[in-house]
Amino acid sequence: MSTIKRILRGLLVIVVFVLAIFYIGRYGWKLGGFRACESAGITSVEVSGNAVHITGFYPGSFPEGFCGYYSEERDGKLYVGFQFSAVFGIFETRDFDITIPIKGEIEDVIIETSMNETSVWNVETGAIPQSEQYGVYIKLERSDVYYVSMTYDGLGGEISCTNDTAIESGDYCFMNNDIMIASKEADAPVPFTVTIKDANKNVVASGHFYFDANIEKMYLTFTTEGKIEVASEDL
Repeated sequence: MSTIKRILRGLLVIVVFVLAIFYIGRYGWKLGGFRACESAGITSVEVSGNAVHITGFYPGSFPEGFCGYYSEERDGKLYVGFQFSAVFGIFETRDFDITIPIKGEIEDVIIETSMNETSVWNVETGAIPQSEQYGVYIKLERSDVYYVSMTYDGLGGEISCTNDTAIESGDYCFMNNDIMIASKEADAPVPFTVTIKDANKNVVASGHFYFDANIEKMYLTFTTEGKIEVASEDL
C-alpha cells in the first residue's frame, strides 16, 4: 500500500510541476512587460468611453496560440503588446478578441514590442492606418476611374468618388479586410472579383483572383493599358 502511495505522490508532484511550468510560460512573460511582447496582425480597433476593443491574429506563417496581452495607459495613449506561443498557447487559436478597460480619454492606440511601436488607431481618423490594414489593395495608374468594387461569395464593397471627380492616379485603394477573415475561416484561399468602372458606371476592366490569409496583404495594379494585374510592390 505504501508503494502505491509513493507512486501516487510522485505522479502528483509531476503533475503539479508540469502545471506550474505551463502557468509560468502562459502568464509569467507579463513580468517582462513590453520587452516580452511581439507584433500582431490587427483587424479592428474600437474605442469607447471606458474600453478599447481589439481583434486580430498571429501574423506568422507557423500557427501559434494567443497567450494574452499586456497594456499600459499613459498620457492619453494606450500601449498594447501581445504574446503568442506554439507550446503555451496550445488550447487557443491564433486569433484574439480582447476588451481592455481604460480610465481616461484615449487619443492613440499603439502596438508596442521590444523592437518598435506602431500606431493602429487615433482619434482624428477613428480608423486603423491604411498601411496597417490587411486585405486587398488596388493601385490605379489611370485617372479615369470613378468606381472600384470587389466581390466574393456574394459579398464585397465599392469605393467611389462622390464629388463627380475621378479617383486620383497613383493612389492605393484599400477594399476591406472582410476577405482576410473569410479566408481565415475557410482555411483556404478565397476567390474574388475586382471590377473597374468609369464615370457612367461602364465596366472598363474586370479580373478574378484568389486571396490567401497567409500573405496578409495583396496588391493589385490597374495599368495604363487597362489590365488588372498582381503587383509585388508594397505600400
